[in-house]
Amino acid sequence: MYHPIKEQNMRQLAEYQRHLWTEPQLTFLFFELTDRCNLNCIHCGSRCLNSNDTYLAFSVIEKTLAEVSERYASENIMICVTGGEPMLHPDFLKVILKAHRYGFPVGITTNGTLIDDNMAQKLVKAGLDTVAISIDGLEAEHDNFRRTPGAFKKAIGGAHALMRAGIEPEALTVVHKDNFDQLEDIYKLVKAENFNSWRVVNMDPIGRALEHKELIPDGMELKQLYDFIREKRYDPENEMEVTYGCSHFVTYNYERELRDYYFQCGAGTKVAGIMADGSIGACLDIERRPELIQGNIYKDSFCDIWENKFAAFRRDRTLESRTCNDCQQREVCMGDSAHTWDYDNDEPLFCVNNMIRK
Repeated sequence: MYHPIKEQNMRQLAEYQRHLWTEPQLTFLFFELTDRCNLNCIHCGSRCLNSNDTYLAFSVIEKTLAEVSERYASENIMICVTGGEPMLHPDFLKVILKAHRYGFPVGITTNGTLIDDNMAQKLVKAGLDTVAISIDGLEAEHDNFRRTPGAFKKAIGGAHALMRAGIEPEALTVVHKDNFDQLEDIYKLVKAENFNSWRVVNMDPIGRALEHKELIPDGMELKQLYDFIREKRYDPENEMEVTYGCSHFVTYNYERELRDYYFQCGAGTKVAGIMADGSIGACLDIERRPELIQGNIYKDSFCDIWENKFAAFRRDRTLESRTCNDCQQREVCMGDSAHTWDYDNDEPLFCVNNMIRK
């Protein structure tokens, strides 16, 4: 519910965000190891396929990790290893090991289908800290959404292998219209499978999801989703962490009640991403337009780019938006997430405030 302290806190956070426009603080550095994936998911923001064959060279990854660790405090920067399916990269384990040796905490996002007991042990030895595994419904719906028969069983098997090796994986669920009525069952499933955390996000209008807009939740479903997450987070009988993903300002009614922090899009101020072809950008979910690419690590210094570019993200996008201009919450929302911004028309593609009040 709305409380004045929420608005006060978010306005203070917005002031800090403006400070980051001139003094960015790198907190999350994403490496997209490859655009290849062994699945063919309906919603994929990067449109990955098994036939793709772009791989980020280990030499430039190592060079970037060394440079960042020399310039900044590595213990304060999370290295997020992703793809495609990152485990398809031939030097996948070497990337984790090298990041760990430079003192970075390291996490991966994976579909989990390539993890067995042997791989889980290797991940532990490499120094992996966190793993998020996609669980997008009960078996039939998960396999349908991932467009791969058997993906669900392999993902659950991968999670169990990690648990046996001493790593507690997080379950990550993308909510859409076809799995919306399974929310309670998915909750029970991830609890029964002993996941330590369940992170829930909604399907966004990006990547291949643009070809399946009919699956994107509407305002009523978003409100029901938020109520559901809040209920589970504050259920005294539930010991598993339940949280909404970092995307989207969810209005003062829900902020700080669906996750342990207030919304702040850190793209280009706290978050940077290196794509499979070496391109340097902000959040990897952002549309890959030439004007949003800041450089390339095959020829540029990442730290120099980070400190001197990213102007497209270090500004208030709402000042140029007719939709946002009259919104009373725009000063804290700042146009919501950079990955759901329409850069052609300077409009948000996804606005929770507009959706749930209709």
